[in-house]
Amino acid sequence: MAHLDPIRVGLIGYGVGKVYAAALRNVEMYYAGLPPVELVAVATSGEASGKLAAEQSGFERYTTDYRELLASDDINTVVIATPHYLHRDMLVAALSTDKAIYTDKPLANNLAEAQEIVALALTKGRDAQLSFTLRYCPAVQYARQLLQDKRLGKIYSFRLAYYRSSYRNPEKPLRWKADMAKSGGGVLSDLVPHLADLLLWLIGMPEQVAAQTRIFIQERAATKGSSEKIRVETDDHVIIQAALPGGPIGTIEAGRLIAGAISNVAVEIYGSKGSLRWNLMDPNYLYVADGSRTESEQGWQQIPTVQNYPNAIIPGADVPVGGMRFYIAAFADFLKKTLEKQPYDPGLEQGLRVQEVLEMASEADRAGTWIARSTKGNIDGNIT
Repeated sequence: MAHLDPIRVGLIGYGVGKVYAAALRNVEMYYAGLPPVELVAVATSGEASGKLAAEQSGFERYTTDYRELLASDDINTVVIATPHYLHRDMLVAALSTDKAIYTDKPLANNLAEAQEIVALALTKGRDAQLSFTLRYCPAVQYARQLLQDKRLGKIYSFRLAYYRSSYRNPEKPLRWKADMAKSGGGVLSDLVPHLADLLLWLIGMPEQVAAQTRIFIQERAATKGSSEKIRVETDDHVIIQAALPGGPIGTIEAGRLIAGAISNVAVEIYGSKGSLRWNLMDPNYLYVADGSRTESEQGWQQIPTVQNYPNAIIPGADVPVGGMRFYIAAFADFLKKTLEKQPYDPGLEQGLRVQEVLEMASEADRAGTWIARSTKGNIDGNIT
């Protein structure tokens, strides 16, 4: 077997970053032919969290300055897992190095920042992979294959939804997520990017959108247990109507105050020849309706997709899948493409398209009307 130089990772951020670290530590167990992964350094906002990250995840060292990490010669791969408002500066700095880059979604805090990042990447011949992990569920990948094979015929309509109950308690602080300048939005910036990526990946880019947002809890505790209240500037719920070229119409909806929800992601697509649906809370199955069957045979067929990862070593296609497995598959894809010098997908251009959807929805909400996709400011060229 050929010797492969190790992937020596520097992680920036240790919120969702701890999930990324766990996935990276285990990816070699699931996929053959990948370089060994070493967790070299982690950059956090404080000494205590840095020390905790090193102890929990086995990083060799920690720092409170991400620039120190980017300047380190013993790191060849950087993973950005920080709040949205930090993405632009960190990506600009990372793109100026020769390190491979994996970054959390969304690409940036707004479309202008996203365009700036992509323009810089184009001038430097660089790219990065984004963490749109839902597309790494076998059921979702099977759904895409059905759509590519035209098994659903002409697409009529779709519904994409992401519901959580994570902020139902009005005493729970939102921290930076309450601040529009830092978050770029509420669920529109936090949950909708996953849905927008699926829409673009499965069906296509909207040409028009309409949207409405709501802030149902107007004030929250400034910090945990605090009597001080701060005003919430970001949306608790959003409903987006989207029209695609050729006629398909549908909705994207997200909420963080939904009683009974845990991490309920729903995908429904309806076409002239059939339909499909999938839910993250039932991840092992894709449900398909074949419109060509006789009337007496109409209905939903339950197709088991479980851990059907063709290139995986373990655990086996008949073992139920879980969310952590999506992160592992995403990092395997990232490492493989890095090793083979292949374009990332989802890469920066996909991140920019997702940011366009978010910007269109935000503008439509402010205007109270349908907004058409604009070509103004689009980036010409291809990411390497």
